[in-house]
Amino acid sequence: MDGIAISAPHGQHGTGSSPGGRWLLPAGGFSWIDTGDPMPAGADTVIERERVEIQADGGAVITGPATSGGNVRAQGEDFPAGARLVPAGRRLRPGDLAVATAAGHATLEVARLPLVVIIPTGDEIRPAGASLRHGDVADSNSVMLAARAVQVGARPMTARVQPDDADEIAAEVRRVAPTADLVLILAGSSAGRDDHTAAVLEQVGGVTACGVAVRPGHPVLLGHAKAEGAKIVPVIGVPGYPLAAAVVFELFALPMLTALQGNVRANPTPRRALLGCDWTSATDVEEWVPVALSPSPRSDGPAFAVTPGTGHGAGAVSRISQADAWWRIPIGQGRFTSGDVIEIRPMDGAAD
Repeated sequence: MDGIAISAPHGQHGTGSSPGGRWLLPAGGFSWIDTGDPMPAGADTVIERERVEIQADGGAVITGPATSGGNVRAQGEDFPAGARLVPAGRRLRPGDLAVATAAGHATLEVARLPLVVIIPTGDEIRPAGASLRHGDVADSNSVMLAARAVQVGARPMTARVQPDDADEIAAEVRRVAPTADLVLILAGSSAGRDDHTAAVLEQVGGVTACGVAVRPGHPVLLGHAKAEGAKIVPVIGVPGYPLAAAVVFELFALPMLTALQGNVRANPTPRRALLGCDWTSATDVEEWVPVALSPSPRSDGPAFAVTPGTGHGAGAVSRISQADAWWRIPIGQGRFTSGDVIEIRPMDGAAD
């Protein structure tokens, strides 16, 4: 506060006070002060400049009261010594940096950005932007998962596309493992003639799980690669269908990358929403359904209604781009009716 620093008199009035609330301070009875200045010895109150009129003799006329301690910040008022300013495991926000600086910290100890190495595979796969011939497929999964890795605070690196050859894929995994925190091998996790990820994991480390009760994403492979020394690098064999790849990232890569950054909270807080249509799901698997949000037609319930995306199964990448949230249907729940209240997980970047 810019103004004058004074010692507030008892009763909040000074010499020469009047019923109109104007009172006089003699010359030498105050000190000029600007915002951020330390208080002069003996002063306990600041009167803002707008309420001060300087007289010809050097005195000051003040309009209104002068409450003791007014417009003064006490030492330790913002945070006491020893207070926790920033919780561990949180991605630093601008305000976190400001409060750390105010407390005298020029540096902070932070977690290194995890490195996610994405290895696309398949004789038909071509890098983004490449000219496509009949039968070729653009490598959209690498682009999608790399962008998702950035969203959750990781650093992605996409390797060159590997052919459908187990030895070549294994060699690429060994090449990247020493620097990687997580390796994603795209496609080849199923049991087709050109699906080599399981054999690759056996070569470079080991397989922990072959398939999970989730749709889409059932043929996921979970394993590891051995790097130099005693380093063990987790490896996920990601199914090739785009929707399945997205689900597998949320289920397995996201919690791992979050934990590597010291954050135990991997999933966003679920929200309640109104189902906009009847829906039937298989009861023997956990199903992930991309849904679009719209304002709820009811005023006595959730703010949003959801509509499941349409498209041709897990291979329809447009179902992801058109969605705002995931509807995670637990095992055992298979039949829903329009108007049911369900729980959804908003996607990062989707409109609230």
